[in-house]
Amino acid sequence: MAQQRLPIGVIFDMDGVLVDSAGAHQRAWQELGTEVGVPFSVARFRRTFGQRNASIIPAWLGDISPQRFDTLEQRKESLYREFVRAGAIRVYARIPHLLGELRHCGVKVAIASSGPQANVALLVDTIGAHHLIDAVVAAEDVSEGKPHPEAFLRAAERLGVAPGRCAVIEDSVHGIEAAKRAGMLAIAVLTSTPRAALAAAGAELIVDEVGALDAAALVRLVEDRR
Repeated sequence: MAQQRLPIGVIFDMDGVLVDSAGAHQRAWQELGTEVGVPFSVARFRRTFGQRNASIIPAWLGDISPQRFDTLEQRKESLYREFVRAGAIRVYARIPHLLGELRHCGVKVAIASSGPQANVALLVDTIGAHHLIDAVVAAEDVSEGKPHPEAFLRAAERLGVAPGRCAVIEDSVHGIEAAKRAGMLAIAVLTSTPRAALAAAGAELIVDEVGALDAAALVRLVEDRR
């Protein structure tokens, strides 16, 4: 009797991997800065993009009450979703096609994002990929942000796939470090971070955009990994 092949999982970050959303996030932070009277600079945005709000807001505004934090966080994400609905993001090339190819290869697909569930759901809807994704992990599902591996490990758990049988697609140094800590194949895309920094973080494959990946080749990379 032939031995049944163990399942493979591919876990995608969202921002900078499936969608180019940096502009929408930057506009939301800058609009929030205008509303509170404390500018949110472009330099600050570049330093903090991809981090959790729990890190960004206190570093920006200092010691504020939990109630004030919640109000500001909800307002920023509401502004972001307004910009998304107005067309301020771009879905990277071949995304639905690649997700479909992975499903055809028997791969289980997850998204693990530091964004809130409402943002992730809106972006999945914008991509038109609900039927192609098996699991989602968002900010509400974890207590630790990247480079902690919690989000990727939670995604693997929800897929029912062993961490060593998973590949992670990321665009940030913290994301690549989290994938390595999770014991997963770490693949980087050059949409927001220099190649040298991603390589130094441990990326095992680096491509220009996620659409450049081939589903069958990705499966082989995971299968051949020791």
